[in-house]
Amino acid sequence: MKIIKLLSASLLSVIIFTSCEQTDNVSECDIDGAVCTTEFRTVFMTLKTSSGTPFVLDSVVVTKGGDKIFSEKTDTISSGLFPVITDSEMNDIVKEGSQVTFKGYSSGQEIVSEDYKVGHDCCHVVFIQGNQDVVLSVEN
Repeated sequence: MKIIKLLSASLLSVIIFTSCEQTDNVSECDIDGAVCTTEFRTVFMTLKTSSGTPFVLDSVVVTKGGDKIFSEKTDTISSGLFPVITDSEMNDIVKEGSQVTFKGYSSGQEIVSEDYKVGHDCCHVVFIQGNQDVVLSVEN
């Protein structure tokens, strides 16, 4: 009888240990173990004329694969500093980086279109690649 109990316990242990699925996906975030600050971060780009004057846009739209993930009216921004992506859109991009396209509009016309690679560190968005200091070659 002891042998049957021992074999049953061993078999049960083998079943339990082999049924556990172990994932080793480094692209996923362990939110429970993350220590994040409460600050709200934004990845920005600057837009200036060739003379160095900040350019004012009416609005910006950021897309990923043709789908809009962010848009904002910016006609009150006179510093030439525009958001590319914020912590609010962190779930729309992957940690390792996603390609997004920033488009800026003035008077209903597209003035600038720039591609960026942005990711996150499980807490905040991060800039990876692209031209964050854009200079317009035409004076307006």
